[in-house]
Amino acid sequence: MAIQEQIDTFEIEGVSVTVRLDAGAPTGAHTRAEVSGEGWTVGRTWRFGSYSRAHCRNFARKLATDAAYRRRCLDREATWAQVEDIYRRHRGDVLAVFEPLASGPPTAEEEETEGAPGGLGGRAKLEGRASGLANRFCQEFYEGIEGLLGQADGPEDVNVGPLKEDICRRAAAETQALEKALGERTGPLPVDHEIAFGEHEGKTLMQIAQEDPGYVEWALEELEGRPRLRKGLARALRRA
Repeated sequence: MAIQEQIDTFEIEGVSVTVRLDAGAPTGAHTRAEVSGEGWTVGRTWRFGSYSRAHCRNFARKLATDAAYRRRCLDREATWAQVEDIYRRHRGDVLAVFEPLASGPPTAEEEETEGAPGGLGGRAKLEGRASGLANRFCQEFYEGIEGLLGQADGPEDVNVGPLKEDICRRAAAETQALEKALGERTGPLPVDHEIAFGEHEGKTLMQIAQEDPGYVEWALEELEGRPRLRKGLARALRRA
């Protein structure tokens, strides 16, 4: 696990609580509390901004004073634990949808984090809009599991398949749209793009590369402020 930063410690009803922030989680920053008493420790993760100190204190107090509830938590039978376990078993499938937006593979240390090994199931390399997109769909999946479990008699009655399939389908559509938008913004201009200025106005990049390779060589050196045009001309020159 890659818990990054200790943010709080306190004692209540004879148990100690340590709270840490996992700022490098695959989706957003999550908060994990470890509540320890004599001979036992319960760890709980609050995801998607749901943590509050008051909630954590109430949780720790109940663990300290309610032996039956503590046993349910230790046995992963409490509702929050069942939701977490189901989510962690399936979140790798949701995160895999966003792999085309990843800026690079995880490090060896990152691959050892909780959840699916490697890829985005370990530590996501997502930034900006891509990170927000992944966070939104993963939160929707997590909350959907909560809803399904609330309607079932237990985790064995929960079928997350339709929920996961729907979320992955919609996430894939938005991922493809974002990937296209990012590519259009940073990638090379297409070779059939027509120039709207200068001596080659009205010609495509491919026509320019075929008719005036010297101009292309000059442009690759001089047009520093137009990276998409330079990339497009370089591509056209290679194909000419």
